[in-house]
Amino acid sequence: MSTNQNPERSTGFLLRDNSRFMKAAFNERVSGLTQAQWGALAHLSRHQGLNQVGLADLLEVQPITVARLIDKLVALGVVERRPDPNDRRAQQLFLTGKAQPLLDQMWEAGDEILDHAYAGFTEEERMQCVEMLVRMRNNLARLAQGGTRSRLAQLQKAS
Repeated sequence: MSTNQNPERSTGFLLRDNSRFMKAAFNERVSGLTQAQWGALAHLSRHQGLNQVGLADLLEVQPITVARLIDKLVALGVVERRPDPNDRRAQQLFLTGKAQPLLDQMWEAGDEILDHAYAGFTEEERMQCVEMLVRMRNNLARLAQGGTRSRLAQLQKAS
């Protein structure tokens, strides 16, 4: 049996399981916001002034979904909308001062979870793991940009 056919050794299954376990651990440690709201805050912390369409792209959801998500974050006082000086139809998104304690809680929980995930790893192994995951993501992003179906058809023809 190849490792791809064994869920205990399959890269895809392992990545999914690790992601699921990390989300569950994160949700146990931080509360008050949904996973989507945490994701929006994380992206906005790195991309202040982003518009809703840009945030939707980063979150991989529809713009209407982001509109409702941002409405809730605005109501909580952690995000504010400002007119986009370059497009009067668009609004830019900015975090307010109330967002920082939430972000601190989020980053602290993330660090704690990763420390558990990397238990028993040397610092070198930890860095190698991150580097390999970055390379994997880049490879998969290129595959996705080329169109998964067309790339798979090319691979099948080559074999």
